[in-house]
Amino acid sequence: MKKNIRLSAATILVILFTLSNCTQETNQSKTTKDLLNSEQYKEGLAIVDQNCITCHPPSGGIDNRIAPPLFAIKAHYEVAEPNKADFINAMTEFLVSPKIENSKMPKAIEKFGLMPNLGFSKEQYEAVAIYIYHADLNKPDWFEEHHQKEKAELLKYSEESAVDYLKKGMTLALSTKAILGKNLLSAIKTNGADGAVTFCNEKAIALTDSMAQALNASIKRVSDNNRNPNNAANETELAYIQQAKSDIEENGKASPKVIEQNGKMVGYYPIMTNKMCMQCHGKPTLDITSKTLSTINTLYPEDKATGYLENQLRGIWVVEMER
Repeated sequence: MKKNIRLSAATILVILFTLSNCTQETNQSKTTKDLLNSEQYKEGLAIVDQNCITCHPPSGGIDNRIAPPLFAIKAHYEVAEPNKADFINAMTEFLVSPKIENSKMPKAIEKFGLMPNLGFSKEQYEAVAIYIYHADLNKPDWFEEHHQKEKAELLKYSEESAVDYLKKGMTLALSTKAILGKNLLSAIKTNGADGAVTFCNEKAIALTDSMAQALNASIKRVSDNNRNPNNAANETELAYIQQAKSDIEENGKASPKVIEQNGKMVGYYPIMTNKMCMQCHGKPTLDITSKTLSTINTLYPEDKATGYLENQLRGIWVVEMER
């Protein structure tokens, strides 16, 4: 009799264990399906697609790279910070303030250099970290299948959503910035700061125009202290720049702005200097070599774009969008 009771208890335990596993699998499946319903995951996916893939592609030879692939970055962070919250916090901290002391990949920094701050908010960087943590980056077909499929779902969702012009303009500006940044980093890596100046002189405006055409918007960079005369800010843009500088002086940060102008929505987005910028826009002889300064003076005899420090307003993106 006792033996039968034990068997029944064992059977019950097996049943409970099986049901527990089924519930866990269902919850895991639900979690996977619910990822695209997470606003943070969606935002991270969009930022990675528009800004990170250009410099961190999943394939390509090591000699041709300007930054490590995303799956390698994820692997390093998983080893350093196995806990999800610690992983996300550590990656967010580095993206907010890219420094070698808060990096988990010092050897990669030695090879590729520090990435610039892309100008996103802490919340947006956290969304990127959340996406990278959850995405199957280590799968061979991740980009071609998983990422592109999720991107299609994201676009479908975006088309069905109300238009947020402030966020849309930011996305367009940063997508263009990513392409320019990739080419600029490649030019610096190949030919130093001289190569960057030549690249900007020959290709920056043309590349910006081609991105604007591809993204179906008008996109430009302007400044109150322009290097290229074609990048001089107009009266309305100068008013925003002065306000942005006042905000930075008072609060340490300038906020983007969208206005309605001539039946269109026009967004203004700050461009801040970072360490990489100093090679061409810092103080002459201190940050800019005499060779680079000579190239600047030759190509831009009326240059106004030197003498900056890090984390100063260099100019703004202006994005004109159809209503």
